[in-house]
Amino acid sequence: MRFLSGIPVYVSKSISTNEIKNFIFEFFLIRKLKKVDLNKVEIVHSWDFLPGVYKFVKSKNPKIKIIQDVAMAFPNVLENIKDKEEPWKGEKLKIPEYMKKAIRYIDVFVAPSEFVKESLINEGIGEKKIYVIPFGVDIERFKPLKNKNYGGKFKVAFVGAVNHRKGIKYLVKAWKELNLRNAELNLYGRVYPDVRKYLKNAGVYNIKIHGFVDISKELSKNSIYVFPSLLEGSSKSTYEALACGLPVITTFNSGSVVNDGKEGFIIPVQDAEAIKDKILFFYNNRKEIEKFGEKARELAEKYTWGVYAENINKAYENILG
Repeated sequence: MRFLSGIPVYVSKSISTNEIKNFIFEFFLIRKLKKVDLNKVEIVHSWDFLPGVYKFVKSKNPKIKIIQDVAMAFPNVLENIKDKEEPWKGEKLKIPEYMKKAIRYIDVFVAPSEFVKESLINEGIGEKKIYVIPFGVDIERFKPLKNKNYGGKFKVAFVGAVNHRKGIKYLVKAWKELNLRNAELNLYGRVYPDVRKYLKNAGVYNIKIHGFVDISKELSKNSIYVFPSLLEGSSKSTYEALACGLPVITTFNSGSVVNDGKEGFIIPVQDAEAIKDKILFFYNNRKEIEKFGEKARELAEKYTWGVYAENINKAYENILG
């Protein structure tokens, strides 16, 4: 499917590029599945919503359990988010038709966070059909920095697509108003054109844009991690920050495993004041950075990819009875 991502498809305003890509992918996948003895298959576990494939396998073996990974919260949760500067258009709040068709065949949904689970329930999916299994992190690749100087320059990190959905303008607003001495905000990832313009007009001098780098070598050099996203599934960057021993300031909507007040803080979405308050807490209490950071690392060690695989296998066993 990755090669299709680079091919822009223009057919109709009512048909999304994802629907076209899914249709093509399903066409070739079903051809392959015709050569498989589906009577020997017990589970079909998919990352993409594939209604055609689900219909086909169910027609061959009705006993097959369809398990759907839901990496991102359904857009219905955006209905409660009001943003006058960057309004969410109505069509963004709708579930695409191909996803609705797929839902009819799905037996179990795997959500990476409680936030995603809530969005599924809001769409009318029964709670008993939803398993919450958080993602994992490579704790060998992402590690705390040795002999860290907590009293030195105060560095705040943000990792991911630097766009409005990630809540970047609220972070920048908070950072500008704080105007901290001997401090810098490090942005890692692609900066979208409209955000680049916003950053330029914001007139904040102590923001560094790093673009794409090996984040495993950079993240632990920072003091804390801030990720005020409006919509995620379960942001992998929050797991990576925890593994690096960074206190994490994030939103419930990021789908993080952070416990409020223990490994960091959970703040409301679209709240620059809350971001300011929590950043200032760590800026003024450097010893707390170390304390929160130790707990952050301990939490990350409970969410390795090995643990994730074990939880998926347990779900399979439970589903099959």
